[in-house]
Amino acid sequence: MMRGLLVIVALLVSLPLSAVSAAEPDNGLVDNPKYKFWANFKPGAVAVHSEKTALTGEEKSDLPDGIDEKVVTYTLLSVSNDKVVVRAVVVEKEFLGTVESAPTKITYPAKIKKAHLDAIFQEFGAKVGDKEHTLEVAGKEIKCKLLAGTHKKGNTVVDFQLYFSDSVPGGLVKRTRKTTQDDKVVAETTVTLTSHKESSKKK
Repeated sequence: MMRGLLVIVALLVSLPLSAVSAAEPDNGLVDNPKYKFWANFKPGAVAVHSEKTALTGEEKSDLPDGIDEKVVTYTLLSVSNDKVVVRAVVVEKEFLGTVESAPTKITYPAKIKKAHLDAIFQEFGAKVGDKEHTLEVAGKEIKCKLLAGTHKKGNTVVDFQLYFSDSVPGGLVKRTRKTTQDDKVVAETTVTLTSHKESSKKK
């Protein structure tokens, strides 16, 4: 279930209000927010994120200091009218060093089904706040919007907050996620943008 939540949260990271309230398009399709946040840049744009998950319980002993720590580098490979292609490289910390996974490619089509977008918002009760937030990344202030929501399944509750900005390749500036079971915190994850390359941004 957690892997499925990660996929959904990745999509939620850049859903602006305009994507939710857009006029009904032909064939039931709407703009893909993930496409829009990458297509605004030229190939070569980069976003680097630090991801730390503090665990409790048995899994804690399997990780250095009980924290699952990763650095994920996203690089925009290509942009067209119908899709963008992004490369992701994950470097994971272990007790004696780090492990770099083979690069993977992610394709975001320009259009997705409106029903799929609506289903995500309904499941998570996700809402974009009106207030503008300012976060500091590598000594630079970035103005963001906040998307927040809660997912409940049985005795498991996941609360998340997502800060996003169209000035950053991919949109993600910061994400927090807290998972509780039977009112006990079992994992807390923080994803933070550590650097990004915006010199390739389109005019």
